[in-house]
Amino acid sequence: MSLEVDLAQKQLSVPNKLLLALYAVIPLSLLAAFIDSLFFGHAMREVLPSNPGQLMWWAIIFNFPHIISSLITLVDKEYIRHYKPQFKKALWIIVPGVLFINFAIPFILPDKGAMFAYGLFFVFFAAYTMYHVLSQQFGIGMMMMGVRPDSRYEHWRYLSSIAATLMYLLAFAGPNLKTAQWGAYNLYDIVQLVAAVFVVVASLAGFRLVREGTKSIGIIYVSANIFMLYAVWILCFMEYSVFVVLIPRFVHDVTAFIIYSVHDQNRNRIVRHNLIYRALSVFKLAPVVLCPLIALFLANFIECGAYFIDFGLGFNPALNSECFATHYYSPNVENALPDHMRLGMQIMFICGFFHYHIESFVWKRESIHRHSISFS
Repeated sequence: MSLEVDLAQKQLSVPNKLLLALYAVIPLSLLAAFIDSLFFGHAMREVLPSNPGQLMWWAIIFNFPHIISSLITLVDKEYIRHYKPQFKKALWIIVPGVLFINFAIPFILPDKGAMFAYGLFFVFFAAYTMYHVLSQQFGIGMMMMGVRPDSRYEHWRYLSSIAATLMYLLAFAGPNLKTAQWGAYNLYDIVQLVAAVFVVVASLAGFRLVREGTKSIGIIYVSANIFMLYAVWILCFMEYSVFVVLIPRFVHDVTAFIIYSVHDQNRNRIVRHNLIYRALSVFKLAPVVLCPLIALFLANFIECGAYFIDFGLGFNPALNSECFATHYYSPNVENALPDHMRLGMQIMFICGFFHYHIESFVWKRESIHRHSISFS
C-alpha cells in the first residue's frame, strides 16, 4: 500500500502537546520586545507595522484562511441537513444586519452619526472576535484539565474577553485614543488602566478553576492562557502592537487549523463525505494535507477577487495589500463612498460573524462534529 493511501486512511487525533507548544510564541514575543527595547532603542517598532495583517505573508496564511477552513468542513450533506435550521436563522440575521450597517446607515444618518454607528459596530465585532478567540482556547483548556464548564468558567471567559477587547482597541485605535482627552486624562491611558484591572480580575477567576484541574497538561494549558493576557498587556504598555495582535491570533488560528485538519481527515478517510474532498480525490492527497491548502487557496482567491472588484469601483487598493497583484497597480481613488462599503469588508464581516456563530455549537460535546475528532 502506498504512503498516500496509508495516510489517507489513517485515524488521527489532536496532539495536546502540540497545541500547548503553540504558546511558545508568548515568551518569544516578550523576549524580542525586551531585547529590542533594551539594546536597539525600539527599532523593531519602527520597522514592523502595528498590525501583522499588513504583512503579506501573515495576510496570506492567517485570519481569513482559518475561517474558510471552518466553512469547508460543513460542505457535507449530513452536516448541512443536520445544521440547516441553525445556518438559515443565522444568515437571515447576519447578512441583512451587516449590509444595513455598512450601506443603509451612511444614507440614513449624518456623517458624524454614521461614523459613530460604524464605530460601535466595529467595537462589537472586535468584542465578538475576542470572545470567540478566547472561547476556543479556554474550552480546550477545560477539556484538557478534565473540568466541566460552570458559572465560574463563564465569569472567567467574559472577564477575559473584556480585557482582550480593550487591548485589541489599544492596538488598532491607539493613535485616536491618544488624542482624545477625558478631563485631564488621556483616553489611551485610561483604557490601558481599565484593561489591567480586568486582566487581574480575570486571572483570579481563572486560577480558581486551575485548582480543580486533574490533568497536568490541562493545568499548564489553562495557566498559559491566563499568562497570555498578562503578556499581551505588557506588550500593550510597551507599545508593541504587532505582538498584541499576533499572539492570540497565532495561537487561535493554528490551533483551529490543526483541529479542522484532523476532523476532516477522520471524517473523510474512508468515505469522502465532504463534497470538496470528493471532487479533489483525483489528487490522492489525504484530507489532513488538503485542508490547509484548500483553505489558503480559497481564502486568498476570495479576498483578491473582492479586491479587484473594489479596485474597479474606485476604492483605495492600498487597503487590500495582501494580494500580490496590488504591487502592479497604483492607487486610483475615485469613489467618494466610505471604505467600509467595500465588497471585501462585507465578505469579511459576514463570514466572520457566521464563523463565530457556528463555532459556538459545532464542537460541543454532543455535536456530530465531535464524532470525528479526539484529543490525545
